[in-house]
Amino acid sequence: MAKPAVAWSAIREDLHASRILLRASWRAAMSFRVSFISTVVGGIAFQGTQLLFIGVLLSKFNVIHGWRLNDIAFLFALRLAAHAFYVVPCGALFAIDQTIQQGDVDRYLLRPAGIFLQVVTRYAPLMALGDALLGLGALAIFAGHSSVSWTPGKVAFMIAGLIGGGLVEAGLQTFLAGMSFRMTSTTSLRILADDTVTRFSGYPLTMFNRWGFLSLTFVFPMAFIAYLPATVLLDRTDQLPLPTWIAEVSPCGGLLIFTTGLTFFNRMIRRYSSPGS
Repeated sequence: MAKPAVAWSAIREDLHASRILLRASWRAAMSFRVSFISTVVGGIAFQGTQLLFIGVLLSKFNVIHGWRLNDIAFLFALRLAAHAFYVVPCGALFAIDQTIQQGDVDRYLLRPAGIFLQVVTRYAPLMALGDALLGLGALAIFAGHSSVSWTPGKVAFMIAGLIGGGLVEAGLQTFLAGMSFRMTSTTSLRILADDTVTRFSGYPLTMFNRWGFLSLTFVFPMAFIAYLPATVLLDRTDQLPLPTWIAEVSPCGGLLIFTTGLTFFNRMIRRYSSPGS
């Protein structure tokens, strides 16, 4: 009985430390109000162009692979809200290469908090607030205009899908960040992963033929971010070239992917070599 108690105590200490560190980093970032506002607006504008493009595209073609504007907009909003769930607390992970190259990890190793926790609280990613405002705002608007027949169960599933989708992105980026302890830089790989998710996860992924869809589900698990949960909510699972139950448990995939990414990250820390600065 002692081991579970020790493990739970360690988890509580990590959560307490993360709350303190995140609050400090965000308080520092928000101290410059003009910069704060302009950066948030920039984040909204950047993600808003994706929604604008979808609107222009559908104004010409009316439907994409059987999906009309209201459902595509809901899929986009779910994807962006899930992205915000990842990027608000973990957006600083993008600076992992600089953190390693400048020798900041040397100091992190001497502190009681975990390396991953110290990396993601290194600074507050202000543009992420723009993602969150647009994503949650779009979800509040487009969910009601979608063809979903809402029930309390579906609302709960949507929230689980949102959290799970955020954990998928966090897991992918954490896995790639772990490779930075071995490679000189993984910035290009992480940008490629982020750009792929941004450009394509707001569309019905079955348009990429059977093998393309399966690759985006089990090789690069982008389908778990928003598409699979959306097919359940919109009753479109019959369009999937895989068993329905996979879509129904898709929110759980986020926890599995994030756990895998974090485990890999912590193992790769052993490969860290100090630059000596």
